[in-house]
Amino acid sequence: MKKGETHKLRIASLAPGGEGVSRDLGIPVFVNRVAPGDLAEVKLFDVRKDFARGAVVTVIEPAAVRVEPPCKIFKVCGGCQWQHVDYAAQLEAKADILRQAIKHIGKLSPDLVLPTIGAVDPLFYRNKVQFPVDSVAATGRILAGYYKEGSHELVNIKHCPVQPEPLDRALDACKQIAQKHKLSTYDEQTGAGLLRHIAMRYSFAANRVLVTLVVNDLPDNAPLTKQLQAVAAEILREVPEAAGVCANFNSTRGNRIMGDQVVSLAGDSHLIEVLRSNLNWAPELLRHGIKYQLSSTSFFQVNSKQAAVLLDQLLSAVIDRAGESGEPMSLPKVPLLIDAYSGVGTMALWLSAIAERVFAIEEWPAAVQDAAINCRLNGIDNVELIEAKVEDEALRLVAQGVKADVIVVDPPRKGLHPSLVSALVALAPRRIAYVSCNPATLARDLRILEDNGYKTKRIQPVDMFPQTYHVESVTVLDRQGT
Repeated sequence: MKKGETHKLRIASLAPGGEGVSRDLGIPVFVNRVAPGDLAEVKLFDVRKDFARGAVVTVIEPAAVRVEPPCKIFKVCGGCQWQHVDYAAQLEAKADILRQAIKHIGKLSPDLVLPTIGAVDPLFYRNKVQFPVDSVAATGRILAGYYKEGSHELVNIKHCPVQPEPLDRALDACKQIAQKHKLSTYDEQTGAGLLRHIAMRYSFAANRVLVTLVVNDLPDNAPLTKQLQAVAAEILREVPEAAGVCANFNSTRGNRIMGDQVVSLAGDSHLIEVLRSNLNWAPELLRHGIKYQLSSTSFFQVNSKQAAVLLDQLLSAVIDRAGESGEPMSLPKVPLLIDAYSGVGTMALWLSAIAERVFAIEEWPAAVQDAAINCRLNGIDNVELIEAKVEDEALRLVAQGVKADVIVVDPPRKGLHPSLVSALVALAPRRIAYVSCNPATLARDLRILEDNGYKTKRIQPVDMFPQTYHVESVTVLDRQGT
């Protein structure tokens, strides 16, 4: 094989990262924007010893699972990867990606992976969006959208089928009003220009939008603040669902989206989202709904409806009760539950309904502040918020002789810190519930935990990100001998 050659390839499966994989040439050939079963003419642009990459010249025989993308600009926009694949096939591909990681990296049985729980509506689900901005030099027209795949060329978005319709209208209004007020746009190359991103949150419970304008300046610029307040007031007038407009100040070079300082320009500085359990046996608090206050920089699952599904799976994992059958009942209380990487308290508050005490550990101060507010909003008083690095606090708890009954971990994509794994083993919980967004690091960590006395019981994928390759999962591990 050589770079520039063209081959007819049958696509066997989808891979982490969203590409399709063909093995017709003896080594894996990765190809974007294909579906399992496609026969495509592919031009190779990168050939290595163990793999190659190619681009589709034409699809000769479309696969049975290939569908028409709901987005008119899907072929150029880099926001989604799998809109051209039937949703049932997307769910199977995500489970298969997990199975492959569990088998090859974790050296565990792929049968541990259950079928992916899909979304009732795989479109219009995003509750948070962040759009980089640009402008047309000749006209001053403001553009905002996603980058083309593999580039920094902006694709201007008007309608996005994975976000609720109010966000479409809010984005259009923000662009028009920013242009009217002659806001300059940020240039990554020179570091000049004001408006960097338009970020928005949406509450499905309240049908409200929180807009955040990310600007390349400092918050003590009084004339700028006055100009932004005028922009914000007009956004509130033009967008009925707008609850408030904030400014986030980020004057650092690089691709970091948000800075640390936020000010409210007009209206509210936060939204309230409500998540309700779908389990008829869940505690009344969860069936009634947990309120979460979300500010511009709060971390929260991007899919509110599927977040409730994920939390229900976590609840089932903690008490080892699968499925949705059964009547409301008095559930046994977990004496001590530790939530590592607790963020704004999303999981800690949910699990507080079945625990006597919850330690919620989070290192980001703003998230801990949000969690404290969320505890007060829901009248929850059995959650102790601990502001610290998870691995440091876990080691401190070990030194104090603490023995947890259940530990929940929801680490970033890089997985568990090695010292945290050691602390988990020393804390000796009878059960660990591991929420993961990265099959590879999950598999690595499960292997380590299995080698240190834990047994993986099941892995439940949940589709939090329809139309993309991302997959979330909840894994249950029990300490052997308990």
